[in-house]
Amino acid sequence: MKTKLYFLTAIGNLCIGLGISTLNLSSFGVDPFSSMTIGTSTYLGISLGMFQMIFNALLYIPILYFNRKAFGFGAAINLFLMGYIIEFFNFIYALFNLTPAILLSNMLYRIIAVIIGIPLICFGCALYIDCDLGVSPYDGVGPVVEKITNGKIPFKYARVIQDLIFAIIGLIMGILKNITTVGLATIFVAFGTGPIVDWFRKNITHKLTKDA
Repeated sequence: MKTKLYFLTAIGNLCIGLGISTLNLSSFGVDPFSSMTIGTSTYLGISLGMFQMIFNALLYIPILYFNRKAFGFGAAINLFLMGYIIEFFNFIYALFNLTPAILLSNMLYRIIAVIIGIPLICFGCALYIDCDLGVSPYDGVGPVVEKITNGKIPFKYARVIQDLIFAIIGLIMGILKNITTVGLATIFVAFGTGPIVDWFRKNITHKLTKDA
């Protein structure tokens, strides 16, 4: 049933938000897109939720022009709520004195944050992808680049270039505001999470969504 897919899509996006918030505690960096949004929103002095919503809306304009099927329930959650979801979990962590600044001197907790954060992000991505109710603006860029270049720039190369550009922006903004947005975790998320997402899709999320 569609209702189940809507529910699972929402759960997937919540897992992504929780995973990003958890990974951010490690001070080893976050995913390339979040590194840019966290760094830039901090630099501009506005909330992550507001900045990410505005940026996603602007990013969706060219994506929807070339691929109207990109938008859906999952895309709407990611567009309007993901930044606020991350902020919500940041707030919850802060209630328990869990912040990047506090954990900076505790390497064990930082490593635990990475071990928990990355699988959460990967599981959330796998679940919302298998629900097939629209893609996030960031995930929609690569296919559009491949389409408008008639395949001269394949998706995998477009994604690498895209991740690199966003990570560089995130790094610069982080340096300007003295916060860690890019690190070893950023590199791993950008280039090493594919197999983990694939494992979740084959062994868990496909089974959850196939009868929905």
